[in-house]
Amino acid sequence: MILLGERRPARTRTTAFATDAKGSCAVEVQATVTGGTQGGDTMGIGELAARTGLPVKTIRYYSDAGLLPESGRSPGGHRRYAADALPRLRLIQRLRALGTPVAAIAAVMTGERPLAELVTRELDVVQARLREATWRQGLLRALDDCPGPERLRRLALLAGVGKLDDAHDRLVRYWRWALPARLPRRLAQAVIDGAVPTPPAAPTTATVLAYAELHALATADDRRRQPQPHQVGDVASFYAGLLDACALAGEALAASCQDRLAEALGHFVRAYARIDGHDDTPAFRAHLRALFRRGTRAGSFSLRYWRQALVITGESPPPSATSGQGHLAAPLAALHHRVAAPPPDRETR
Repeated sequence: MILLGERRPARTRTTAFATDAKGSCAVEVQATVTGGTQGGDTMGIGELAARTGLPVKTIRYYSDAGLLPESGRSPGGHRRYAADALPRLRLIQRLRALGTPVAAIAAVMTGERPLAELVTRELDVVQARLREATWRQGLLRALDDCPGPERLRRLALLAGVGKLDDAHDRLVRYWRWALPARLPRRLAQAVIDGAVPTPPAAPTTATVLAYAELHALATADDRRRQPQPHQVGDVASFYAGLLDACALAGEALAASCQDRLAEALGHFVRAYARIDGHDDTPAFRAHLRALFRRGTRAGSFSLRYWRQALVITGESPPPSATSGQGHLAAPLAALHHRVAAPPPDRETR
């Protein structure tokens, strides 16, 4: 009989954690035991507990969960484990120390998932939880320091957002509903990406409230559709022109280049001019200026939407922010401001 903690002299080969052809993580341990006794190189649950510091009941739980298969039973009915049980158990122990769920560990131990994939997935989970916690912190700060009546208004507004992923999906659904059905899919997706900002990563009271206002606008019963074929004719040309103008304007803002911004304004105005077959002339710019000024009334849906988006994304995007989610707010604000601004003296002479 082998007493608890006693080991037979053994000649072992190197223990390794190998990856098979499918990329799944498996523990490969081989041992050759000379002068064997009954049970060979197996060990009992007590020895595993002694060598890992884990309670026997914890090891038994891992075994029953399939993480640590038994190699058999002793004549007395006690669990016996092969030599690879020790490195397997240490791997389980280390993953559990990181807070990894047992079910996720089981997928690795059975070879269903590579260890690297488990780490990546767990990192995604932690980042998602951190994002939710950071948003909740910003939300509570927005409710913390304000008068009672305003606190009740904010509470109703912020409660409507719910989970961030769901809120983002609702904003995307609004734009899919609002854009013309005939708009090419890739063009529509580019507009949606540029119009829907992600929730603020470092939320302040201002950005939390702006995101909630944006969500309320896009989900309200009186939400508005975007320009349709009967308003702009060739919708693909119109929206493509707006995106081109915004791309140039975004680069101009990032580089603080007024000449590039003027070039972007030309693209922007021509996109509107083509609707009715006009050219980019001082007369047409005056006409467009009047339209934009009427569109800046306090209750304008578009004005309210883009103002809130601008609070979230910022007025001065970095060079890397000239594309991607929510990037249209700053360029559109700059272009609208340029169009609606009073004309220079040379245009009024």
